[in-house]
Amino acid sequence: MMELLEDVFIRCNRCREITGIHKEDFDFETYVYDHGDNGMGEEIEYRHEGGFECDCCGNRISFRISGYEYPVGAFDYEDCEIEGGSFEVEPHMGVIYSRDDFDPDDAYPEYTRVKQMIMEIAQSPEMIYDISPREFEEVIERVLQDQGFETILTQQTRDDGRDIIATKYEMGKPVVFYIECKRYGRQNSVGVSTVRSLYGVQSTDRINKAILVTTGHVTRGARRFVEKQNTMMSVIDVDEIHDLIQKSARKYRGY
Repeated sequence: MMELLEDVFIRCNRCREITGIHKEDFDFETYVYDHGDNGMGEEIEYRHEGGFECDCCGNRISFRISGYEYPVGAFDYEDCEIEGGSFEVEPHMGVIYSRDDFDPDDAYPEYTRVKQMIMEIAQSPEMIYDISPREFEEVIERVLQDQGFETILTQQTRDDGRDIIATKYEMGKPVVFYIECKRYGRQNSVGVSTVRSLYGVQSTDRINKAILVTTGHVTRGARRFVEKQNTMMSVIDVDEIHDLIQKSARKYRGY
């Protein structure tokens, strides 16, 4: 069977408000298509058609999300459409197997790879400067998940202050964070222009909070700018990164 892999975030076209929907709240109808003797058996479509009114302005938003298995048990493709709003990140479907169908280590190679990186960095903190920028984003995403966040790692080609979209739910409402990750060398600095740009993206998208996560030196001017935004922005520096990594490593070790 197929299901959504991540929560869905929808932006209203009228007021730009963002609404988050838990992936568990989606019910999918199934449609079976028989391709006859010339095909590879049946094709199954998993389709959700839904809609809601924006809590902020009352605008009606309608959307459809579909995923297809063909042949049965194999991911074929996915598509979606929306009116009255836009998806912050395009929804992704995945084929879900029962425990008897796979070895967890084979099913979750990315999980074990990133977990191993975290364990190694916890043992040798200097390793954080040796991993690639993308691996750094993956490590930060995982330690945020370990802190109770639901996360979306955006496409590697993005460079607009949204490396990770992280969410925590309070009273059923999503509190959304934009996370920008900068894996810099020890001598590299993060200046005012970086945090000002991140704040601009956050303000335009009306996001609750923006966080800069960096291994580089944060200049005094950049810290002053962040402090002026009060609770709207914060910085996680290399010492705090290592604290989070140690917490995750202890969790993996079972203590």
